Amino acid sequence: MISDSASDECVQLAASWIKKCAESHQDCLHLDHTPLPTRVIHVGSDLEEPFLYISKQENAEYIALSHCWGGVVPLTTTLATLEQRQREIRFSELPRTFRDAITITRKLGVQYIWIDSLCIIQDSAEDWEKEAVKMGTIYRNSLVCITADGSLNSNGGCFIEGHPSRNLDVACIRCPGLAGAESSIHVRRRPNTMRNGFAHIRSGAEPCESILDTRGWVLQEQSLSRRTLHYTVAEMSWDCATCFQCECTSLAEQVQRSSAIMQLRACKLMMQHSSKPTRQQWSQSSRWVNFVELFTQRNLTYHTDRLYALSGMAATMSPSAKGSFLAGLWKEELPLGLLWRTQADYHTRKTLVSRRHQKYYAPSWSWASVTGPIEYIALPGREYSFELATDLTILEAICIPAGASPYGPVRSGYLKVSGLLAPIYHEVKLAKPDDVLEEGNPVRRGFDCDVLVNGEAIELVDGEPLWILLVAHGVRISRGFSKLEGHHCIILRMSPLQHGAFERVGCAWALKEYWDSELSKRAEMKSIILL
Repeated sequence: MISDSASDECVQLAASWIKKCAESHQDCLHLDHTPLPTRVIHVGSDLEEPFLYISKQENAEYIALSHCWGGVVPLTTTLATLEQRQREIRFSELPRTFRDAITITRKLGVQYIWIDSLCIIQDSAEDWEKEAVKMGTIYRNSLVCITADGSLNSNGGCFIEGHPSRNLDVACIRCPGLAGAESSIHVRRRPNTMRNGFAHIRSGAEPCESILDTRGWVLQEQSLSRRTLHYTVAEMSWDCATCFQCECTSLAEQVQRSSAIMQLRACKLMMQHSSKPTRQQWSQSSRWVNFVELFTQRNLTYHTDRLYALSGMAATMSPSAKGSFLAGLWKEELPLGLLWRTQADYHTRKTLVSRRHQKYYAPSWSWASVTGPIEYIALPGREYSFELATDLTILEAICIPAGASPYGPVRSGYLKVSGLLAPIYHEVKLAKPDDVLEEGNPVRRGFDCDVLVNGEAIELVDGEPLWILLVAHGVRISRGFSKLEGHHCIILRMSPLQHGAFERVGCAWALKEYWDSELSKRAEMKSIILL
């Protein structure tokens, strides 16, 4: 393996990967037109400083950078510095990651690079919101995306020098051959497998993930980029929709199976196969809900980015900018899209903190209304399989965006639904992780609360009137042999925002026998408003 990822040999290897992908990978997306983003960095040369270029959306090759801010604000473009940035950006004043990315771009013979902090006006809410929606297209149209996997922030760089993972000892083994000939085999230790399943690719000597694999904003960059060039502490590596490759082998590697990376790869493949994937394609494959689950397990510096950080993906897959996207859900996937729950470790009775946003952000029936990881309940092919029939009719579904983007937070939103509604009586407690239904507790020993902090359902008060709304019914096949017939429901309470309206506070699974014997006696067909 080449000892220095900044070397000309590494650049030549990267160029060969790009060339092979562009010329011979049938599964990879090939675009005839790649218009430049609104702003890009003209990388200049050894004799010319880089500068911010305001494009005319002309067709040209450009590279995109994916990096972690890591709590350190990198060099930015603001309203006050916009004019100066267009004149020049001194190379010496750039943080190391930016300098390295520009150096790579120059060596690859590409004139432009897109870097978020410099190409979006950071103190303009209007520009930030407008450009955030375009991020899906920006990364998708780029010739290749450079990722600074080995850097915790913009000062770490792409070229990590002196790391033990890169400078592994190489042993030379002499092997006798035919007719007295002799050959040699050179062997180096393969770094440990990473938890995310990328074999030795993107790994170090220790089994740890790239910091970028933990960041929410980066997920859509990883999913939408046609080609990615990774600079890790161990080696330079490559992935596209066809293969994974790295410096230490000339053969394309097949990725090991792990749920997270296979879901991510499925998202990438789906985006490659059509220039504008239809909502029908995504509904059939459940890719959006898989994407949301992956996304909510990642970190965001600001919880208010919860929808913005997905807006590029949503814009790319949406057939229309109006009406279909509802604060993180798709109208076409209702009512089953309502069947999500907050993830928690029920054995330790703790959860990654899940709270409502301090200011109104999304309707209570949307997963975006809470922080923390969520999971969808009614997805086939997991621990349980489902045969569901919907029992809830969606009469109206409206969300009013808070800003210009239809994919960001909303100012208000509601569902008008018609279904069976019954009052319930409860004590606030966590639901169990399995379906062991205790006698006297046929609604999963309480229910799954949407807002939890260390096992405490802080949003609810014991004795507060609650209602259960039937969403779907069917057979749950548990671990391949045990069949449970019952109902998927959401738990509601009266909303303080509008008289007579309801808001969601949780979800539940109710056995058919209990619904038929108890809840059905109290249930009435109602048309209600959910806020």
